Amino acid sequence: MINYISTIFSRTASVVRAVLGVPDYERYLAHMRTAHPGDRVMSETEFRHTRMNDRYNRSGSKCC
Repeated sequence: MINYISTIFSRTASVVRAVLGVPDYERYLAHMRTAHPGDRVMSETEFRHTRMNDRYNRSGSKCC
């Protein structure tokens, strides 16, 4: 029962983070391990900086 509740909580938190646009480093690591095993992996700080930069500096993301 505890494992079930933990799994539900984890999945719910992941969905909420995705909806809010919070970058998911763990998902990035899993993707890199499976799809790009020989490539360099960014540190968590690099990952967050890159994702926030991509989010706020793309064309059309500013209102004024």
